[in-house]
Amino acid sequence: MLQKWTWAVGWVLWCGTAPTQAALTISPVVVRVASDGRAIVTVRNERARGVMYQITVLQWFQVDGQDRYEATADFMASPPLFSLAAGASQIVRVGFRRPVRTHVEQAYRLLLAEVPRAGELAGELGQVEFAMQYDLPVFVAPTLGADPRPLLWQMRQEADTVVLRADNPSSAHVVLSQVGLVQAPDQRPAPELTSQRRSTVLAGAWREWRFPLPQGGLPRPWRMVVQRDGQAVEVVPEADVRAHGP
Repeated sequence: MLQKWTWAVGWVLWCGTAPTQAALTISPVVVRVASDGRAIVTVRNERARGVMYQITVLQWFQVDGQDRYEATADFMASPPLFSLAAGASQIVRVGFRRPVRTHVEQAYRLLLAEVPRAGELAGELGQVEFAMQYDLPVFVAPTLGADPRPLLWQMRQEADTVVLRADNPSSAHVVLSQVGLVQAPDQRPAPELTSQRRSTVLAGAWREWRFPLPQGGLPRPWRMVVQRDGQAVEVVPEADVRAHGP
């Protein structure tokens, strides 16, 4: 029954670098685990009443440019179910049941869900209070350490759409906070040719961004601009771009 409640509640995604400030404080919100160790996550209940939480851990893959999730028994969080009084904190430990050697970074999602009280979702005293679910990315370092390499970019046109693709050949993930197109290196990307959605490209995986062209198209050449998490916007060197299509 608890598992059914978990998937019925609301979903909140936290991918920042500071503790979340809401009904719950979580620190850190991006969990980094050493290849031969474990990590801890601190959860604090900021509500004026007690809350029960349930934790689910999913392995995170990217297949054909899309996120995929699978249940896992090898990576665990403890305790998987706990209650927090108002203002109380809980330490959650995450890690492998048995340490394993990996050549590339392993990725997981830690889902922390409130378990609703009876009658809560129907509202009490004329008020509706939603149970929340928090989604934390978890990255386990490769055994031999990260092997940073530049992203490999491709650009192609499909009818009236320009498609950008980033392949990540390194052994660790890359986070991009902006991807866009310009026609000259010193231009600012137009809003319709820019994606400011935070995107994670896992180790050995790839992602694509699609930009419909304005009516009448745009004269070439196009240049790609990207912004890595926490860094300045930069133009992708032409040497790093493999052009495809007409």
